[in-house]
Amino acid sequence: MPQSLTTSPAHTVLPGTIVNKDSVVFSAVFRDCTSCGIILYRISGSGPAKKTVIPFTDKYRYGSLYSIRIEHIDPGAYAYRYYRDNFTFVDPYARELVAVKTEEGEDLTACRLFYAPEDSLPAYSGAFGRKKADWADEILYCVHVKGFTASRTASGRHRGTFLGLSDKVPYLSKLGITAVELLPVYELRPEILGMAVMDPAVKKEEEHPTSFPLRKPEGSEKTNYWNFGEGCYFAPKRSYASSGEPQREFREMVAKLHKAGIRVYLQLFFPDTVTIQTQLECARFYVTHYHIDGFHLKGNDAALKTLCSDPMLSDTAIFYYSFPYEDLEKQDSENPAAGRPQVQHLCEYTDNYEGIVRRFVKSDNGVLQDFVRVFTDVPKGHGKVHYVTNYEGFTLNDLVSYNWKHNEANGEEGRDGNDTNLSWNCGAEGKSQRKDVRTLRLRQMKNFIALNLLSQGTPLLLAGDERMNSQDGNNNPYCQDNETGWVTWKDTADAGRLYKFTTAMIAFRKAHSVFRRRTPFRFSDYRVTGYPDLSFHGKDAWKPDFSSYSHTVGILYDEHYAEEKEGDNLLYVAVNMHWHNQLLGIPAPPQGREWVKIMDTFEEQSFPEEPWTLTDQRSIGVRGRSVCILTTRPIPVRILATATVHPAEDADL
Repeated sequence: MPQSLTTSPAHTVLPGTIVNKDSVVFSAVFRDCTSCGIILYRISGSGPAKKTVIPFTDKYRYGSLYSIRIEHIDPGAYAYRYYRDNFTFVDPYARELVAVKTEEGEDLTACRLFYAPEDSLPAYSGAFGRKKADWADEILYCVHVKGFTASRTASGRHRGTFLGLSDKVPYLSKLGITAVELLPVYELRPEILGMAVMDPAVKKEEEHPTSFPLRKPEGSEKTNYWNFGEGCYFAPKRSYASSGEPQREFREMVAKLHKAGIRVYLQLFFPDTVTIQTQLECARFYVTHYHIDGFHLKGNDAALKTLCSDPMLSDTAIFYYSFPYEDLEKQDSENPAAGRPQVQHLCEYTDNYEGIVRRFVKSDNGVLQDFVRVFTDVPKGHGKVHYVTNYEGFTLNDLVSYNWKHNEANGEEGRDGNDTNLSWNCGAEGKSQRKDVRTLRLRQMKNFIALNLLSQGTPLLLAGDERMNSQDGNNNPYCQDNETGWVTWKDTADAGRLYKFTTAMIAFRKAHSVFRRRTPFRFSDYRVTGYPDLSFHGKDAWKPDFSSYSHTVGILYDEHYAEEKEGDNLLYVAVNMHWHNQLLGIPAPPQGREWVKIMDTFEEQSFPEEPWTLTDQRSIGVRGRSVCILTTRPIPVRILATATVHPAEDADL
């Protein structure tokens, strides 16, 4: 050991490192081993890294936890690995990984050490790690950090990186996004280099791989593009950094999103091998160190109850497939003074909505009742996410362009990916130059977006869907770290129309809180306005048709019941997923008011500059496979000759 370095017991209680200006505390867990310790690699200067081995002895041990303080060390000049008996490995609590070439010619992944005081990192002045917005007010956006800006069609100097996503913050703000859900952004352990073996007698098949994206595994052609797997959870992924400072870039990205009023949720994948303690420490770390607002827990053995009931995370958003809410609200027997845990920060994240709405929009029979149920269901006291597309499966464009998956590029002979996509290609498989097919596809995409954003609960959009991103029919691009898996930024005419429509629909949802309820509908006129808070209608007003062959329904909302008072209008959502035009009855408007149409997915300009006046105030013809929104307004004193009158629909009414 160099004479300048001195060691002493550190007496810490948790694994990890604490880096100061001239000393570092190392803590790690070792069980059932003959020898263990740390290997320091001096990486400053030119040439190979010099290696220093420091064994751990009993004076540094408490149970299975070893902790040692090394003084007179320049953190920026060193990287490290741990060793246990005959092999070495990276620290699972490392904050950053770096490639190292040793004097012996080894190419290794090591853990980087550097001193970074808090005042040298970008700060966020607002409340962080705290769930403030109501779930109903959220517009979520599911993003792969690299794939969002890696395409050659993307602009900017930081393509495929944390800073690349930062550059798109104005785009997200203009779209109306309030929170991003990021696929895993940390380094993986079991993927790339493998452990450095100290004893040549150890057989190759006994080596246990660690991770760092320096090269692909020997004999493998695939990459883990989605980045799922056991991770070095505390280390932001270096390949997502445009510089050599992933920690700084990640924190700058989070700070910029927060400054724009956009919350940041991380996906955390925990396989069975990751302990509950590690999961809890990981969540706490991202909340305190990076100001992350919440987590989507993935994996069969996620420490759900521990994280949900942890006092430090009690107002941090947590998503999971299904929550046992009753169990989570039980009194803490060890600390009854703390009261019952709350569940307001929890959010259910299932694909139930996805399948029902897909079937309804492609005109399957026997779905209308289920659609109405999920469309108007108001979660009480917690969140519930709904979506029609996600990173697993077709994009929105592919959902209306392919009947079957096209995963040949994955090299698994069609065995991967879901075979039941509930998709419809609108008459031609894949890309088409037929105008009628392209027009219908655009309308179906508008229908999906409109229904998703008008549904109660928390809508989620898949990044790129608003601009017709396609994966060429691949519904499982887990290994497509290329233009197939990346978002395209081509500004086609149709992509521009869909983006404009999506932006307008998000703004409409935000402007009308009847679509953002906190309490369930009562389906009654309990405020004596003349209309119930919510009602359903069919060919005749007040008489919905929920038969198995019905694809059409009118849904009336009375804004007198809005929990955020914006006005006293009626809103009528006319939904027709039949292939022919259908007639829907409309309740009589209040005295002195008239019905006008303010949105129609059938129209190229779905939101007109001036509303369409309805010639018939008691019914509306809704064209095939389209969604309309009507509202009431005061009848003008006199109707100008230039008033916009929507043309009457013909046939099949």
